[in-house]
Amino acid sequence: MIRRMNMKRFIYFFVFFLLLTLSLFFIMNQLSSKTLEESLIGASKKQLEYTKSILDGIMYEANMYGVQFAADNDVRFYQNQVLELSNYESQMKKNEIVERLEKPLLSSRSIDTIGIYWKSEGTFFSTNRDPQAKLPFIQVESKGWQTIDNSLYYFAVYPYIQKPGHPEPVQYVVGVKLNTDYLKNLLKKAVNDDSSNAFFLINGSQLLWSEQEVDHDLLKAVSDMLLPDPTETLKYDYHNYKDDYYILSRYIKPLDTYLIAYTRTNTFLQPLERSRKVFLASILAVLGLGLFVIFTFYRNYYRNIRLLDKKFLQVEQGNYSTRITENPDNEFYNLFRSFNHMVSEIQGLFASLRTETELRRSAELKQLQAQINPHFLYNSLFFIMSMARSSPDAVMKMSKHLAEYYRYITKLDHFVVTLGSELKLAEHFLAIMALSKRVEYEIGLPPELASLPMMPLIIQPVVENAIQHGIEGLQGAHRVSIDITQTEASIVIRVSDDGRGLAPDEIRRLKSRIACSAPPEGTGGVGLWNVNRRLKNTYGESSGLQFSANHWGGLSVLLLIRYPLEKGEAHAAFNR
Repeated sequence: MIRRMNMKRFIYFFVFFLLLTLSLFFIMNQLSSKTLEESLIGASKKQLEYTKSILDGIMYEANMYGVQFAADNDVRFYQNQVLELSNYESQMKKNEIVERLEKPLLSSRSIDTIGIYWKSEGTFFSTNRDPQAKLPFIQVESKGWQTIDNSLYYFAVYPYIQKPGHPEPVQYVVGVKLNTDYLKNLLKKAVNDDSSNAFFLINGSQLLWSEQEVDHDLLKAVSDMLLPDPTETLKYDYHNYKDDYYILSRYIKPLDTYLIAYTRTNTFLQPLERSRKVFLASILAVLGLGLFVIFTFYRNYYRNIRLLDKKFLQVEQGNYSTRITENPDNEFYNLFRSFNHMVSEIQGLFASLRTETELRRSAELKQLQAQINPHFLYNSLFFIMSMARSSPDAVMKMSKHLAEYYRYITKLDHFVVTLGSELKLAEHFLAIMALSKRVEYEIGLPPELASLPMMPLIIQPVVENAIQHGIEGLQGAHRVSIDITQTEASIVIRVSDDGRGLAPDEIRRLKSRIACSAPPEGTGGVGLWNVNRRLKNTYGESSGLQFSANHWGGLSVLLLIRYPLEKGEAHAAFNR
């Protein structure tokens, strides 16, 4: 059970370690993805802000040129001066103004054309020679940015300062047209690489400027999400069936235009995705290797240990014929061979021990049978002869008890009898004694104890000792009793007589004599020593003989048999 728990703990630890590794990788991957995305978004915001700063500079430049020419004295007084000048001088004045309009174009790539339109006379000066170039100027009535014909204009008017409540009619309009191609090219500064794109949505998404094609679904989604916040760059997320995007938007209020950049995150996150796949493949490889190691460990080690443990348990339970038939191709082969050899040797030893025990018990029984006092038989036969004529009934009783007594003694070939049969033998002996002598006896055996297993010839020697050394040693003594009692953990057989008894010093000497490991010298005390030693050898050292004076004044000999109460088997010890 302990090894099984250790194996389970090993598997649980491996699974826990694997799950912990996967969890940590997932967290690290999420953090890495988030960090990379935030870094990309931060870089894109900076690029978008940089692009807007350039656009702000262009707007400021256009505004400055518009205001500059609107406030220029030559422009302001041109219509009055042209009335006083000749045609040649008028043309030269016009060329001078146009040359001044062309000078900013030499240093600025963002300005496409600059034009001046006098409303009352319809006069139009412009750096663009196209006659249609004045059309956007005709309808202008106020300053500011306008989108006309897919182009951005900044218009400044004169008078450029209007009194509240008293507007004056516009005398002329100065228009600065921005270079559309330059503005589109400016979008390159708002993108990272090929996975990014940028575009302008002008007039609240009515006009699109971009150098690259913009996905229609993305454009529609962006148009629905846009918020006109001129204070900060806003971020949006967009997902389609195969790609993920993050979108950055900055609203340019003077132009009513959104500067938008979007980036496909799949490209940037592709290295992380590859790393994730490699790691997952590694985890699967580790898992496969771990399962292989566990399987190998189980097959080559744990299973063999469990088999060995099972076989040892069988040996412990007394099955000495068990063998290990497996022949593993590892270190356990020699261990299993050693186990089989060990069990075979143990089985042989136990077989030898069993044979020796049987022989010893048989010899012990023969010895006990040989110890039966022959004078007892002679006396019994002489009693039969003397009573043959005068009392046939006494002869019959004596013959019956004597026959039963010797049949039990001579036919005894079992090492375990019952308590009832042992007491029956003692009863035959006492009945024979009662016929030939003045002896009274009583046997108290509870019926439920009659079937208890008991070693043979254990009570009769004590009863015989009570007759010979107790009753026959005191004139008038004649009583013998045998009482059987059961306690929680023992059986007590008490043999009492009313004979001469023993003094305390004599009892101590008797206890000391039967407690010796060797039998006493001579014939005295051998019977009690033998009974005491057999009790201790069979039922444990706590069992044996005890002696005490009884209320008759004689001696009581207690045969104490102790046994443990295990698993509810009250008489387990008697089966040894």
